[in-house]
Amino acid sequence: MDWQGLSKRLLPASGGVARFTLPAVLYEIEPEFVLAARLEGSGRQARRLRHVGIAPLAPHVLEPHLARANVANGDELRRALESVTAVVGNGGGYGLVVPDGAARVGILTFETLPDDGREAEALVRWRMREKLPYPPEEARVSFQVLMREAGHVEVLAVAARTAVLGEYEAVIESGNGDSGLILPATLTLLPLLPASDNRGHLLLHVCSRWITAVVVSGGRPCIWRTRELSGGTETDLVREVAGEAVRVLASARDRLQTDLGRTWLCVRPPAGQEMANALGGATSQDVEVFKPRAELAATLAGEERIVFEQFGAPVAGLVSNAASTS
Repeated sequence: MDWQGLSKRLLPASGGVARFTLPAVLYEIEPEFVLAARLEGSGRQARRLRHVGIAPLAPHVLEPHLARANVANGDELRRALESVTAVVGNGGGYGLVVPDGAARVGILTFETLPDDGREAEALVRWRMREKLPYPPEEARVSFQVLMREAGHVEVLAVAARTAVLGEYEAVIESGNGDSGLILPATLTLLPLLPASDNRGHLLLHVCSRWITAVVVSGGRPCIWRTRELSGGTETDLVREVAGEAVRVLASARDRLQTDLGRTWLCVRPPAGQEMANALGGATSQDVEVFKPRAELAATLAGEERIVFEQFGAPVAGLVSNAASTS
């Protein structure tokens, strides 16, 4: 997928939009793990992985939420970050991938959108207010125009509470400089979708007991849903994910008047083939499990290669996007 939306960084400190820059170090913080990746070079020339590290998080250290504090145990989170930083090194600026549950993504339509960036951001912020459980002025808001026609503009908007993002930044910034970009996890996966396939697709991202379902049609997101899963056994999880897929596909058929071509599944920590099989049976669709391209891990060895293959899809998406926009 030629995802031009990541040609702009999202959720910088000032909001709005800015040129996409791939930092030397990427961190991802999720409720069950912290991941870090060191990239060769810097800026837009950072294309090759040098090191990847991962550290588990105990339950309740991090609890994603749109409105309230996310970091329940800052000391444990810092220890995990120190562990992965020891593997990849620090310095050179960093990028941050946050849990989907910490940000709200909306797909908005307008008759017109001002050309002035500040005016456009103010309008997008005003429209996002009904999707936020806190005052919109407390959010960092960023947006990307998906399509623009006479009398019709579609925008993908991302909002996260400034105080919530500040928690994540505070535990990383020591020794790492400033954040070059901040993105919710599922957004980083969009560049991994097929670039030349014009059929609609369903992307399912299951991570740390959260699920995000994205319907992409005509090369742009049309439906975006994120929610926390209820937990229970692995069998319960598989059943719940399959049920969510069925509901989103039904909504897509009603709203888009089309059937989707394929379901793409990204599960972290990795699940067995059982979930893909269950999804295929429930949706009557081909289900393909996301696997980062092997050549991206060519410089990694042993355990680091395994970590990247199992957890590194967001890193792969960001690297792929950097290559497509260079």
